[in-house]
Amino acid sequence: MNDQAGKLREMISNNDEFDKSVAHQIKIYSIISGKGGVGKTNLTVNLAIKLQEKGKKVLIMDADVGMSNAHLVMGIDTKKTLLDLIENDLNLEDIIAKGPYGVDLISGGEDLFLLEKLDKEKQKEIIQNLANLGEYDVLLIDNGAGINKQSLTFTILADDIILISTPEPTSITDAYRILKAISMYELKNKVKVVINQVPDLDTGDEALNKLLKTSELFLNVELENIGYIFSDIRVNKAVMEQIPIVIRYPDALASSNINQISAAILGDKNYTNNISNLKQFKNRLIRLFG
Repeated sequence: MNDQAGKLREMISNNDEFDKSVAHQIKIYSIISGKGGVGKTNLTVNLAIKLQEKGKKVLIMDADVGMSNAHLVMGIDTKKTLLDLIENDLNLEDIIAKGPYGVDLISGGEDLFLLEKLDKEKQKEIIQNLANLGEYDVLLIDNGAGINKQSLTFTILADDIILISTPEPTSITDAYRILKAISMYELKNKVKVVINQVPDLDTGDEALNKLLKTSELFLNVELENIGYIFSDIRVNKAVMEQIPIVIRYPDALASSNINQISAAILGDKNYTNNISNLKQFKNRLIRLFG
């Protein structure tokens, strides 16, 4: 794998075209959870729509290996994935599915990790395609739940991490475990946190404080609360209808919460300070496959 990374570095350093367009900047968020069933994909899709409404061009990458379902929440079809980009000689534009409110989706998953098996010219083409996401302002990576190679590796690619948990003790414990892994491998020193399915404010505060206290005592990771999403029966109704809640029920409490989270993200001073240009994104792709 290290030899592969070396080949990629040599390939890109010898290709001037990679450095022709570095002015455009893209903000990359890796959205993670300690366990499944906490609303990670639902947050990803609805957050993307609210960011789009606020003037950002957003692309979602569904990187949940074997469990990709962002397209179901969005109510769209994704027949093509990165595997088609690799095996069927398609362009990136050919595999991007157009979603509601202008949010686009690309199914990645395990196909991303096939890159190391490709010949040099095909590697160059794939990296170029991924790096040239020039029309997008935000990339949201919807990772699989738990601690695995994919979710941890994608933290390298991201500018910021958004960790979602529920107040349930098992969810908080699993969220702490993934924070511990991030701290242990020194992947990031700050993580944004969303507590979902909160029945009331006190419960949300209690869950957040548990993560804050344990992180302060044992981990080298700073946590930033960017919002709670309160329990709302219309979330499940929207999922069953395959229409994102911020579209189907824009006045719902959960929709308002997600709107506040999107505003908190855009109001973060690090939104503009901690951001990637295409050359930085390209370099992270090299690390991703290294």
